[in-house]
Amino acid sequence: MIALTWTYGQLLRGVADLARRVLLVQLLILAPCFWLLELSQNVAFRWMNGDWGWVYPESPHRGFSVVSLGLWSGAVVALWAMNTLWFRPARMALWQRVLWTTALCWPGQWLCGFIAAEVFHHPFQVWPGTRLLYVSFSSLFFWAANALLYQWVVRDPQPVPPRTSEPASEPLQVPVTRAERPAGA
Repeated sequence: MIALTWTYGQLLRGVADLARRVLLVQLLILAPCFWLLELSQNVAFRWMNGDWGWVYPESPHRGFSVVSLGLWSGAVVALWAMNTLWFRPARMALWQRVLWTTALCWPGQWLCGFIAAEVFHHPFQVWPGTRLLYVSFSSLFFWAANALLYQWVVRDPQPVPPRTSEPASEPLQVPVTRAERPAGA
């Protein structure tokens, strides 16, 4: 019974540590950062093209919505899950992480917009002038920027040794200084 209590205590400590690291750091800091990045991307899109790239039909501001912080929190959880459960154990390179994140989050954005509009009848985010209506192909670049930012902010806690297909034939030798050499060597 004592071992079971100790294991349960360790589990609770691990969950509390995970919640502190993930929820406090990533959700409270990264979700608003991504929201501000989205707002700046939409403002830049408006400056270049004269109109908003995407609009929020139910928002009084039209070009942004504070409610999207909830979706950005979900995106941060998805990025954390991919990074922790898939990318780190597979020891993927940065470019592969960015490619997979972009390839998975872009249709995820469309799916969230589709579900909000068609299932709940509250269109969340609409891209006027696009065939897909809830996402545009230009947002692929925005998702790549978000993936790069996430990978830059959330570093791997320890360096991963490079993969080798063949075992090392000789152990690593420490260089010997001239003073440590035996006489005559």
